[in-house]
Amino acid sequence: MRIEDATTADVEPAAEALSAAFAHDALIAYFFRTCPEGVGPASSRFFSLLLRVRIALAMPALVLREAERVLGAAMGYDCERPAWPEPFAGEWARLEADTPGLAGRMAAYEALCRSHEPAPPHYYLGVLGVDPSVQGRGAGKALLEAFCRRSALDPLSAGVYLDTANPSSLEFYLRNGFVVRGEDDLEGTPLWCVFRSDAVGSHGGRHAEAKGATRG
Repeated sequence: MRIEDATTADVEPAAEALSAAFAHDALIAYFFRTCPEGVGPASSRFFSLLLRVRIALAMPALVLREAERVLGAAMGYDCERPAWPEPFAGEWARLEADTPGLAGRMAAYEALCRSHEPAPPHYYLGVLGVDPSVQGRGAGKALLEAFCRRSALDPLSAGVYLDTANPSSLEFYLRNGFVVRGEDDLEGTPLWCVFRSDAVGSHGGRHAEAKGATRG
């Protein structure tokens, strides 16, 4: 297995792998439970959009390959939080329109995440997942460490921040150096916000506030 920067050719296989990885995820179910096309197709559409946005904005976007297959991905933001350009913002608006209540649920989720966010500039890991066929083989840890290395090498970054609604994922992050900054509830869906501090670089400078269509 190897980890590489994502390209546009990776988007659809990566979205398929992520959709499989999050098939039983409580947060994805919370977001898309009202989507007429179903949670699975909506999540694949969601992950495809997120990855295309990250590539377009030159934000951290990594894929895991085994031979020529894409079997996982990790993506997020560096210390910047740029607004989504068109046509991506319009595509997100259509996803909201197609999913009754999604805008309100996403707003509630973002508010909780912001309430626990570290003040210094940091990287945000919005999505990390691997296909079930390679889970338990160190694939998730490899993607996590590759993403965290980007943060550690950035002199502006204080560390990596993320959230999860999965208790087993929470245990995974705690084993890998993250600490809990806050715990909340989204209509019965638990949410833990965690942070891993970097030991490399100077962390001075401005704080870039979160902007854009989603935190994903």
